[in-house]
Amino acid sequence: MRVGHAALTSFCQDVLVAVGLDERDAATVAGSLVAADLRGVATHGVLRLPVYVERMRRGLIATRPDIHVVHTGPGTATVDGGNGPGQVVALRAMREAVELAETAGVGLVSVHHSNHFGAAGWFALHAAERGMIGLALTHAEADVVPFGGRRAALGTNPLAVAVPRGDGSPILLDMATSGVAMGKVLLARKQGRPIPDDWAVDADGEPTTDPERVRAVRPLGGPKGYGLAFVVEVLAGLLSGSRSGTEVGRMYHDFDRPQGIGHLLGAIDPARFVPPEAFAGNVDRLAGQLKATPPAPGFDEVLLPGEPEERAEARHRRDGVPIPEELGRELAALGEAYGVRWPG
Repeated sequence: MRVGHAALTSFCQDVLVAVGLDERDAATVAGSLVAADLRGVATHGVLRLPVYVERMRRGLIATRPDIHVVHTGPGTATVDGGNGPGQVVALRAMREAVELAETAGVGLVSVHHSNHFGAAGWFALHAAERGMIGLALTHAEADVVPFGGRRAALGTNPLAVAVPRGDGSPILLDMATSGVAMGKVLLARKQGRPIPDDWAVDADGEPTTDPERVRAVRPLGGPKGYGLAFVVEVLAGLLSGSRSGTEVGRMYHDFDRPQGIGHLLGAIDPARFVPPEAFAGNVDRLAGQLKATPPAPGFDEVLLPGEPEERAEARHRRDGVPIPEELGRELAALGEAYGVRWPG
């Protein structure tokens, strides 16, 4: 089924208000989820709404978080997220990072006492849309085997970098350090379809195509993805004083404790390094060079980072957000439980 993005956002927001969030925070979480679906990143879209609601209902995510910001230097700050929704906490931190960068040139904000924050690129774009280079990193529950290992020990640990340019929307790199996001496995489970044999391993560390048998996913590019995951764990987890590795609470399993996730949000003002017009022009020129590269056999063109997602967003804004039937039924039941009509 396809659902209009405005109606889908209103549905998510109304459910989140019904479970206890205020209107502004509900709009933030709903906006993040639907933005991910619009860009074709369904693993971080409304698929996550039911588990967010369940964790809020159980008191494992604070619906009225007491968020504290402490400035620790001219361009640095820490944020205690008050165990609030990750999107609410991380957006507050990114806004702080942008403000710091406006005065210091660079703003870095370390976050602790938070939760799953959805798609990292959503926060990086917030900075890029204000003329800054945006950075967003988070660690996550241990779903990834280290290179050479057979059991999960690190998270999918995504990182995002958004680069503003003079001509067109920002160029966005938004990637997990695992070969795939665990959300893709969850989506395959809901759709009842097999997964490729190089995505994940079972309880014995053996490759599996059955999403029900998955116990961990593999690092991106073997040792390189493993190394990147370690670095993100340090910058988002250890630097923030959060839990790390297997200590992080599991969103779909640990319903007796909060997740305890940390993030790192950053903003860089290009004008502190080169004239703004020169930077924007250089980004456009580099993008043009990449786009002008002759495509290899089997490819129609060279795409910029984030360009496939931009095109998906244009389609989904026009045609509606695709929602798998099983997920649609789950969301309809969730809405019914909270007195909110499902628009699908």
